[in-house]
Amino acid sequence: MRRLSVIFRMPYALLLVLLPALALRLALWSQPLHQPANDEVEYITVAYDLLAGRGWEFYTSYHWLRAPLYPLWLTGSLWLTRGNLYLAALPNLLLSVTNVYLIYRLTREVILAFQPPPPAAQRAVRVAPLLAALGAALLFTFNTFAGLYMSETLFTFCFTAALVALIHWKRQRAARRAQQRGLLVPAGVLMGLAILTRSLPLLFMPVVLLWIMLPPGETTAPTDGEAQPVTVRQRIAGLFRRNALLNALIFGVAVALPIAPWTLRNCLAYEQCVLVETGLSYNLWAFNEPREDQATIFRTLEQIPDPTVRAAEATERGLERLREDPAILLRKLWPNWVHLWRVKIIQDRFLLADYSSDPPPLVFLASLLLDDLLYVVILVAGVIGISRALAQRQLVALLPALWIAYVIAITLLTHGESRYRHFVFPVLLPFAALQITHLRTQFAGTKQPPTFILRLPALLLVGLLLYTVLISYPWQWAVEGAARSTHRLVGNIALSRGDLDAATAAYQRALAADSTPDGWIALGDVRRRQGDPAGAEAAYRRAWRNELDHIAASARLGDLLREQGRNAAAREAFIGRYVDEQDVVDWSWTYLDPVPTARIEVGEGLDFGYVGGVYPAEFLQDARVRWTTGHARFRLALPAATASIDQPVLLQVRLAAPRPDNAPVRVQICVADSCRPIMLDATWQRITLRLPPANTSRRVVELHSPTFTAPDGRELGVLVDWIALDRGVPISKETRTRTSASVPQ
Repeated sequence: MRRLSVIFRMPYALLLVLLPALALRLALWSQPLHQPANDEVEYITVAYDLLAGRGWEFYTSYHWLRAPLYPLWLTGSLWLTRGNLYLAALPNLLLSVTNVYLIYRLTREVILAFQPPPPAAQRAVRVAPLLAALGAALLFTFNTFAGLYMSETLFTFCFTAALVALIHWKRQRAARRAQQRGLLVPAGVLMGLAILTRSLPLLFMPVVLLWIMLPPGETTAPTDGEAQPVTVRQRIAGLFRRNALLNALIFGVAVALPIAPWTLRNCLAYEQCVLVETGLSYNLWAFNEPREDQATIFRTLEQIPDPTVRAAEATERGLERLREDPAILLRKLWPNWVHLWRVKIIQDRFLLADYSSDPPPLVFLASLLLDDLLYVVILVAGVIGISRALAQRQLVALLPALWIAYVIAITLLTHGESRYRHFVFPVLLPFAALQITHLRTQFAGTKQPPTFILRLPALLLVGLLLYTVLISYPWQWAVEGAARSTHRLVGNIALSRGDLDAATAAYQRALAADSTPDGWIALGDVRRRQGDPAGAEAAYRRAWRNELDHIAASARLGDLLREQGRNAAAREAFIGRYVDEQDVVDWSWTYLDPVPTARIEVGEGLDFGYVGGVYPAEFLQDARVRWTTGHARFRLALPAATASIDQPVLLQVRLAAPRPDNAPVRVQICVADSCRPIMLDATWQRITLRLPPANTSRRVVELHSPTFTAPDGRELGVLVDWIALDRGVPISKETRTRTSASVPQ
């Protein structure tokens, strides 16, 4: 453990990089909870299942069995945050900052492992690791994935930490001419955890074992006063020495230790054993020009309850297709190559609450520099740096180079996505930093720089990479988005100063550059502030026509029409087109600032923005009402005419709490820091509570209640019909209603 603490010791200068890394990740995360995309939906569902004690039942009806470590990590994060998905991203965010430090440490270990030692090693150790860490701190790929519910950040941590321990072990072994086997155990365990996060490194383990067995260093022990170069024959012979074999065995056993319990669990749970996951079987069928469409593949596999039988079926279908047409493997090479290296406009590129919305202007502009341009710099410099180290026969560069080649080969033969290059950044960054700092002598030591012939393969590879990026880059999207974001940023600044005319002009220029729904919404908002409801309505309707499922457009329009008293039109707008009412409820609570109201008719179609923590409206007992979650919220305000009267405030609410077992339910009604307990049953009850005077007429009323699981999976609290505020006397003379409410069947 002492040796590990020395390896991972942190210099104070690194804090100047880690603190901005933390600040940037927090800034991106501080936006409203983003809309889950890609694998996030699966991971979140599995994590909530594990949290609720339902185990891995999700995979009895899914098209593959996933590696378990990240779902377990997310489950632990949700447990720490009491099920709050937004806060559950914080452990992942902190892990991402830790990865910045690990890349710093990996760069340092790489430099110190050069044989012979660089003449200016101290300068190299100071500058290049900090530059590599800065690249990891600023790279938007790492920043974005820190806030996503995806496995890449956890994988990067485990894999990079394993590389740090391995290279440090190899370096110490070369320097001391002694076995330092203690580090092989944590290195192997970390590599095993990386495999349990994503099984990608599994087939790479033989390469790692051979690298461990290779004799370290460039020279043998001195003979007649001079060190002799290690020949190829000596290196091959060294592979089969007892010590080399023992080192490989220790590492291999350590890798297997964290994997074995999961494999044993799979052997006991299914008809056949699964080492880690079955994603490769699915890829074999789905991405080799199948005759079936994706929906048919999903439906076929999800009807097979056992993941091992499902994997066997997918494997057989994929191999059958390849036997019919082996040329498929050749045809997919170039498309997968492009998919790996291209800059793609994907949903999770930005952490957006609604992926049909525009990214914030500063985020978009920063991404062009810190996502696209920085990515190309790291890619080019990293490839040149690794190639130069290989040309100088630096053994430390061999493992990163083989890892990159392995990731590329797996991607070309299976399925390519741009996010897969996430796995090569940790090994590219150290060599990119070395190349950028022009450490020519540090690479070469006392040797001559590599000849043009040795440089030629690297130059050809760099040319191919640049060609791939340039031909596939979404230039129109970038140009239009940059112009739009610049004008919108100018408009936002003008709006913050209260200059509505300048904001209007800037927003109109943004629309001229790129007409997006959010651009029209921004214009509608400023028109509304200018006292031009007709202009605001026209802008909102234009936004809605541009994208019918854009919740922000239809909800903003509904809020405007409701304010004007056009209730029928407002209800129609709030319903939206092709949207889920639950999404409208949640979005409206977060973003709308409706005019104050003293009474909310819950579920009547005009309560959006006033209610949160509730489900879509239902018709029960001759009324449209809403079920609450365990924590519901309501925005209320006293009538303006009575706002200054120094009288107690009356809160009235009509509630019911039907339960399958007909048991009474204890509910807390909270306003500010004051909570009142009440008991409810299945009958409707009108509750009246007297609240103390307050300095503001606006109140947020909260209902806290236990929940039960409905047949559709919802966690239901209580039913709410209406809720109201007034001063002095009740707003209605109707008596308490005792009509029974029903439980969902």
